[in-house]
Amino acid sequence: MSDQVLIWETRLFCMILCHVLQSVLGFKGINFVITDDSVPPSLGNPQRLQIQQVSSLLECARSCAVNTPCDQFQFSDTSNTCIRRYTRVVNGGLVENVTGLFAVYSRSPKAPNSCSAIKVNDPTASDGEYHIYPTATQFQDLTVRVYCLMNDTHQFEYVTLPHRNFGEFPKRSNPKCTSEKPYLQGTGVGHDGITEFQKIRVDPSTMTVVREDFTFANWTRVKKAKYGTTGDCYTNRATCGPIGTFRINTLGTGMKFSDGLTWFHYGLKAKITRQQNGAIIDVVCGGFCGYCRPDQDMALYPQDN
Repeated sequence: MSDQVLIWETRLFCMILCHVLQSVLGFKGINFVITDDSVPPSLGNPQRLQIQQVSSLLECARSCAVNTPCDQFQFSDTSNTCIRRYTRVVNGGLVENVTGLFAVYSRSPKAPNSCSAIKVNDPTASDGEYHIYPTATQFQDLTVRVYCLMNDTHQFEYVTLPHRNFGEFPKRSNPKCTSEKPYLQGTGVGHDGITEFQKIRVDPSTMTVVREDFTFANWTRVKKAKYGTTGDCYTNRATCGPIGTFRINTLGTGMKFSDGLTWFHYGLKAKITRQQNGAIIDVVCGGFCGYCRPDQDMALYPQDN
């Protein structure tokens, strides 16, 4: 085979490969399709853009689909410049004098809205972190990062919690606020312990937590507590109680629970405090004996910047 033929075949292979890449790019079930070609860069709303030099089209697409999801990206193969466009404000990486012609890629309208949709698109998809477009109205046109538990018969969505989320039923009692005892009395015996969640299951159609799912939880209690539920058998007087606690911490997920979320209490009045714009919620409640639980569905919402 002559060198000229080899060079020609190599070029032909590259042309075919480039055409495929230019048409559709897919990562973890999220697809991008080219929507415009050879156009000047669009730099509107720079607070929602990140611009950087990359090594290839694949690196640009992967950074948009896998690392921090964006809805659209532009790529110039002459300058290897990648412009990523987000639905919310991001820390900009703008560079001056962005010139040249760019190809524009947008998410495919068939982008997955659930783990089951990912499995349908890719039957080999395994357990792991993915980005989906939930159909919940509060997440319209927004992606969320979920952990997909991929079984052959069903697929479930979980939100991975980077920080500790747990409920503690303390092994202490002080009925009249006069002398604390390091044990529980009466009906409280055996109810102490901690329930901790590493991931919480959600329904992508509403982004409501399935509170009784303990797949990614551990507990020391004889009877584990649902997510968001706590209590104690410490005292029947508000002067030194309650002390049963549950901490919710969704920092790092891009989501939080509604500021209007309240708790039903049986016993002493629950004390609810919020930090970090509502991403951290501390619930303290109980009685002798008492408990509290969310009095409505625990639906997640986008975390404001």
